[in-house]
Amino acid sequence: MAQIAIVDDHPIFLDGMAQFLSSHGHDVIFCARSVDEAISRLQADQPDLLILDVSMKDGGGLAILSAIRNSGSTVPVIFMTVHIRPDQTLEAIKLGVDGVVLKDSDPNELLTCIGQVLSGNKSISPFVMEQALVHSISAPANDSNALSTLTERELEIAGLIRAGLRNREIAARCGLTEGTVKVHLHSIFQKLGIKSRSELIIMMMSIDSEIPAVGLH
Repeated sequence: MAQIAIVDDHPIFLDGMAQFLSSHGHDVIFCARSVDEAISRLQADQPDLLILDVSMKDGGGLAILSAIRNSGSTVPVIFMTVHIRPDQTLEAIKLGVDGVVLKDSDPNELLTCIGQVLSGNKSISPFVMEQALVHSISAPANDSNALSTLTERELEIAGLIRAGLRNREIAARCGLTEGTVKVHLHSIFQKLGIKSRSELIIMMMSIDSEIPAVGLH
């Protein structure tokens, strides 16, 4: 069971979501209908998980996510929305969103997402991620300049992450310890100004033709 807070400006949906989560063993500690109300409540209550609507009249999920991350909060955040633009997805990933679920999904997908996020994993709808990748690839980018700051080893590790390998697999492939891989990954994130593997994959996908084929064979 997790203590969850929900923010959505549609009262019927908000009430239904609270009842649904409560019926599946979660404790909904508060519901908010605006950005200001959500931020105010978060100053007093500390949920285990925050579920936000992306589009609301006064700014929506991105405004809340930005505010809480700027305050230093690391509370896991899931966006649940009818629609999210690719540029909003990219911004959310940069801000450290943990999950994205579309409102027309099967309700069990939300429960699965909650479980994965509470376990420390990212859970973004494949459709949403695909749209973000297409947008990133088609948009002009100068990220290749940033990649030039990586060492050969860091570029190799970035390539293996791009290929979908986990830290343990990368360590075995490169003859490193898992701890050393984490150190390299931290350096990669700092140099590229990113915060997550998802963001790294999107960046590398956008300039795929310019990436040396290092560590992918």
